[in-house]
Amino acid sequence: MLKETPREIIFIRAEVDVLADHCEAIVEVKSQRVGSFTGTAQGGINTTDQLRAVARATSDALSDAFKAEGARVRVIGVQLVDAVAQTAVVVSLATSAGEHTKTLLGISDGTSDPAKATALAVLNATNRFLGRGA
Repeated sequence: MLKETPREIIFIRAEVDVLADHCEAIVEVKSQRVGSFTGTAQGGINTTDQLRAVARATSDALSDAFKAEGARVRVIGVQLVDAVAQTAVVVSLATSAGEHTKTLLGISDGTSDPAKATALAVLNATNRFLGRGA
C-alpha cells in the first residue's frame, strides 16, 4: 500500500444553488496551516455555467489560501467530457506565483457529483504547481 502524502489543502464542500435567472456556487477548502477558505461565484443556470461558477469559487478560495505566497489561480475553461463510460470534468487554469506563471489542466470523475468533481479538478490541477498534495 502506498503511503499517503499529507495534503496542504483539503476539500470540504462544493454547492450550487440554482435560482430563477442565475446560480450561486460556494466552495470551501481548508489549509492545514491557516484554516478554512470559502470562495463564491455566480453564473448562468445551464450546467456548463454552473460548473464554471464552481471552478471560479474554488480558484478564489485557493487564491485566498495562498495569498501570503503571492499565488493566484484563474479559470480559463471548464468542460464535461464523456470518456471510457464515465463523465469527467476537465478544467483549464492560469496560475501564477511570484514570477512563475503556468497553464494547467485538472480532471476528476464527474459521474455522481459534478460540482464536487469540478472543485476537485481545480485542486488536481493546482497541487503540482503549488508543490503540495490536493
